[in-house]
Amino acid sequence: MKKLNLTILITAMILSLVGAVNAGMLIPANENAKEQAKAPEKSPVISETANGDWDLERVDFIHYAKPDNAAASKPAKGATQTCYKLMGVKWKTAPVNYAINPANADGLAESFVVGVISSAAENWDSQTSVELFNNTYTIDTVAQYGVRDNKNTIAFGNYSESNVIGVTSIWFIRSSKQIVEFDMLFNDSFLWGDAAASSLFMDLENIATHEMGHAVGMNDIYSQSCTAVTMYGYSGEGDIEKRTLEPADITGIRKIYGL
Repeated sequence: MKKLNLTILITAMILSLVGAVNAGMLIPANENAKEQAKAPEKSPVISETANGDWDLERVDFIHYAKPDNAAASKPAKGATQTCYKLMGVKWKTAPVNYAINPANADGLAESFVVGVISSAAENWDSQTSVELFNNTYTIDTVAQYGVRDNKNTIAFGNYSESNVIGVTSIWFIRSSKQIVEFDMLFNDSFLWGDAAASSLFMDLENIATHEMGHAVGMNDIYSQSCTAVTMYGYSGEGDIEKRTLEPADITGIRKIYGL
């Protein structure tokens, strides 16, 4: 009788685990993506099919300020190819258009903001033969983050948590594994600028390059052996290391879009 009860218990545990895996198959096991986005409030299902399957969905990638223990064993530049994760979704048509709202609380010039963001986009474009981001972008002073409006918006604004540097929201269709829109927010709680000039600044290009990776299908990585890669999930003032892609970042983007 005890043996039968144990068998039932093990079977129930297996079924429970299978259900959990199936629920998150599209966005692979990223220990901090949907979990840190506090799903489902911030990563909701937007619509469902007639059969009740998830159709249009959104996932929020929340970029936190580096905790005290996040870089305890920082390796040298040139992290291994295992230091990347993919979302499992991609743009089916490229290049992607985007709109920049340059208004910010730090008095940064429009030319600086758009120059930095376009450079961040080019960091990814230069590593694959696919033109991922359109070289011609739109300046839109009324564009807002977080609005599903068929516009890929990049903007500054206030976020409810002061330790959140930035957020990139991705809308995607599960059935076709297709990204249909992204929005990006740089939190005005931080002092933005060029950290090469002063380590007091949160470096805009450093963070924008990371967030642009999410916009084309790259996932966060949190391994202590991968802190040098652009898609490492934490950052802080003075950090400019993530402006340039590491071999692992390049491998990841080429896995999605090819050479």
